[in-house]
Amino acid sequence: MITVLTMNPSIDRSYVLDDFVIGKVQRAKSFIATAGGKGLNVSRVANCLGGKVCCLGFMGGFTGEFLKKEIEAEGVIDCFTPIHGTTRICMNFRDRNGASTEVLENGPEIMPEEINKFEKELHKVLKDTKILAASGSLAQGLPKDYYGKIAKICMKQSIKFILDSSGENLRLAIKDKPFLIKPNEEELEYITGISIKTDEDVFLASSKVLEMGAENVCVSLGKRGMMLNGSLGRFIVNIPTVEAVNTVGCGDSLVAGLAYALHEDYNIIDMLKFANGCGISNALHKGVGQIDPIQVDKFAKQVTVIPYVNIK
Repeated sequence: MITVLTMNPSIDRSYVLDDFVIGKVQRAKSFIATAGGKGLNVSRVANCLGGKVCCLGFMGGFTGEFLKKEIEAEGVIDCFTPIHGTTRICMNFRDRNGASTEVLENGPEIMPEEINKFEKELHKVLKDTKILAASGSLAQGLPKDYYGKIAKICMKQSIKFILDSSGENLRLAIKDKPFLIKPNEEELEYITGISIKTDEDVFLASSKVLEMGAENVCVSLGKRGMMLNGSLGRFIVNIPTVEAVNTVGCGDSLVAGLAYALHEDYNIIDMLKFANGCGISNALHKGVGQIDPIQVDKFAKQVTVIPYVNIK
């Protein structure tokens, strides 16, 4: 089973406008509300790919009830811990030129007794888990190094832990040896202090992260593709150019592809092609964390994976 942690879920409301102008009343041409938070996007895509997916985290209030109904409708196993607080709402505004503006609520503070309930549920679920993916920020009330605690639990139980977070939540977890992390270039610079301008800089910085504890580092390079460095190998991944409709959720779709491919024991080349195919497919959908498996296969065939050998 693939288990996904969404520690700070949300209702994601996406609005399409002609123009986004601060200080003026504007009418949306269209909008959509979905179960959001990076982990729920990962869950949605992994489920669409055919995986058995269980999602854990914290959920409460009227917004939490909306999310529970959405999760159940999608076929994801709901193991969320109920909380006294109210799940947040996040908003995304896109204008006709494709510019995106986001407004993100912080979310509720998690109480110690709620953390204890979550951990009991986590240990129960991990008995049937092969891959654990954690995506997004930690909720208020959780220690900043909490993902490191999750990494230790996974290592003891031989579960592959994929972590897609940022800032201190990510940096503090690295020493506890997550199986794979997925920073972008900016996050990699923050973690290592290395200024990144070339492919060699990416590999030098990612190698430093390996020394810090991570087993594998997948560096997201946007339209340029991805780079992998670690026990799985060293590769440059080039992706085809597409006319993107929406780039929000592409990274989450990629993580879902990695989790599914690892669960199904894909070889490394096929795993990287497949995962990037998921990210590209998401870019062609208006919704967040939405893919078409037929598109995924089509684009996976257009992805090229090249061994990287120019680093000591």
